[in-house]
Amino acid sequence: MIRLNNLSSSIFAVNAAEFGGSQERADIVACGRLLMAERAGRDLNKVRVALNEQADYTNRIDDKKYAEINEQLKTKMFLYAAKMACNQTGEAAPETFQDLVKAQRRFMNDRTFLKVLSGIFTEVVTPVMPAMLSNALDYLCETVFVPIGQTHEIEVNSNDVFLFEDDSHGAARSKPANRLYSKSFVLNPRPKTAKASIKWYQMISNDVDLGRLFNAIAAGMHSKIMAMWNAAMVAGAADSTLVPAGLTFAQYSTQNFLTAVKKVKAVNNAYGSGVIAFGDIIALSKVLPSGIANAASINLDAALAMLLGNEYARSGYLTGYGGAQLMALDQAIVPGTQNTTVTEMIDSSKIYFAATNGHKPVYLAMEDGFPISITLDPDETADRSIDIIVTSSLDSVAVFGSKMAVMTV
Repeated sequence: MIRLNNLSSSIFAVNAAEFGGSQERADIVACGRLLMAERAGRDLNKVRVALNEQADYTNRIDDKKYAEINEQLKTKMFLYAAKMACNQTGEAAPETFQDLVKAQRRFMNDRTFLKVLSGIFTEVVTPVMPAMLSNALDYLCETVFVPIGQTHEIEVNSNDVFLFEDDSHGAARSKPANRLYSKSFVLNPRPKTAKASIKWYQMISNDVDLGRLFNAIAAGMHSKIMAMWNAAMVAGAADSTLVPAGLTFAQYSTQNFLTAVKKVKAVNNAYGSGVIAFGDIIALSKVLPSGIANAASINLDAALAMLLGNEYARSGYLTGYGGAQLMALDQAIVPGTQNTTVTEMIDSSKIYFAATNGHKPVYLAMEDGFPISITLDPDETADRSIDIIVTSSLDSVAVFGSKMAVMTV
């Protein structure tokens, strides 16, 4: 699985030959890739700290250098795009960024200007996005790359083991045979498109964090992948061969939660390793101690007030409980409902339990060599927005190579 830490140094040391002989454009793209990887890695580390885990990403630059590169990149990128646009019309290009800001209305709807920016955004995001998504989906997906135009087949083995029975000499062949099987899954990447929007004035006039902007582009694709992940999980959870009846819980209780953690550890030989319980924040918020302990009733109000209140109020749920780390999933919104009902895709009544030592529940296939396409399109709206349309080629399937538990709360 490709990781942010393992990105080749050549990604950040591009040469002019890759960009039609323009060293200026090569430098802009290299800086953009560095900022995108840095922002993604730093955000990942924040998540790991929240889960009481060691930071995974090693910073390449410090905060001061990040701010300096960000400011230089904004200036050089927009001036370069303006210069390319003015070359088409014979106009004098802005010499300074202040000149560009004064003339920004002229460039907002300029197709050449936006096409140059689209190309730079694509060149920045394409090599970094797979690693960013792979890191972001670390606990949820196994990421594989498929040659363009091909499919990817995976074999998942069962959790069955050899069963030893009482025997006598000479009678071994009369014993019933255990069947150690495997199941095949085929991944066939197909184009997927995500759409995001930014305000032109914020991008051109304010101190925009370009690393965050590039990651915001990738966030649209992340939202689509989360929707694919959820669809695969729903289908997988309904398959009794993947999630057996003994790992399905119809309601939440402290006893059921502890039983789920215990059984997931047992069937995955995860003793000495951990279990992650993940789901929508509403589902996780219901995981609270209750019931009888040592012949005494647990007073939930007292527990929240005296022991758990600070963590619960800060996060909206407990980050760890009953031997499992709790992790909230980022929601994905059904396209077309973001301005009306804001319908969520991830079921807010389900909690999934997975062992940290096993295979991830879902495989994600990204088509290797399929270019990520980014288009900047101006909206004729009052806030002067720029639509960002991102296309990539993906597929996903639930495999549950390691047994999971599913609980309805």
